[in-house]
Amino acid sequence: MQTVDVAPLHDYLKARQNFYRFLQLLFFEPFTPETISQLKKDGNLQELQALDQAGQYLHQFFEQVTENQLQLEKDEFNRLFVGPGPIVAPPWESVYTSKERLLFDKTTYQVREQYHHFGLQFHGENNEPDDHLVIELDFIIFLNDLCLNESDSVKLAELFDYQINFLDLHLIQWVPAFCGKIIKNTDSFLYKGAALLLQDFIESESESLTEMKEALADVR
Repeated sequence: MQTVDVAPLHDYLKARQNFYRFLQLLFFEPFTPETISQLKKDGNLQELQALDQAGQYLHQFFEQVTENQLQLEKDEFNRLFVGPGPIVAPPWESVYTSKERLLFDKTTYQVREQYHHFGLQFHGENNEPDDHLVIELDFIIFLNDLCLNESDSVKLAELFDYQINFLDLHLIQWVPAFCGKIIKNTDSFLYKGAALLLQDFIESESESLTEMKEALADVR
C-alpha cells in the first residue's frame, strides 16, 4: 500500500464537500425560514459575493428575503421542478439524454449501477428515478467523503477516476441543459443564481479533479 499525506488535499476536498452540499440544498426542496436562519448562522453566505453573477444573484436573494418571498420561491420551485402542470426544468438526467425524453430510461439504470457498485441503494428505487439531480450530487458527496478518509494514494486515484467518469458520462451530459432551462424561464434571483452556480461548477469539475489527481501522482 502506498500511503500519502492527504493534508494538502484535505482543504480542497472539504471545501468541495461543502460546496456540493450547498448545491444540493438549493435544489432539494423549497427554502424555509429555518433553512435561511441556519445558513446565515453558518456564516458562509458573504462569500457568495465573490462568485461572479451567480453569487450576486444569490447574495441579493439572501440579503432581501422575507417570509412572503419564501412563499413565492416555494411556488417557483414547484413550477420549475415539481408541478402540477408541465415541469419547466425536469431535474432527471434521462429526460435530457433519452431520445423520447422519458424517465427511467437507460441512463437511470446506468447511474443505479454506479450506486450499487459502492453498496448504495436509492430509497425510492423502482418507484422514483435514480437519476434525480439531488441524488447524483449526493453520490459525488459520498465519493468525496471516501477520499477524505483515504490515505492510500492508489485508492485515492481510483476514487478520483470514479468521480471524473461519473461527471463526464452523466452530470456534464445534462446539467448545462437543465440549468439553461431555469435561467431562461425564471426571474427568481434564487433559482437563476442557483442554476448559474451549478452550471459553472459542474463544467469545471472534471478538469479540477484531473489536476488534483495529477498533483497526487507527483507526491507519491
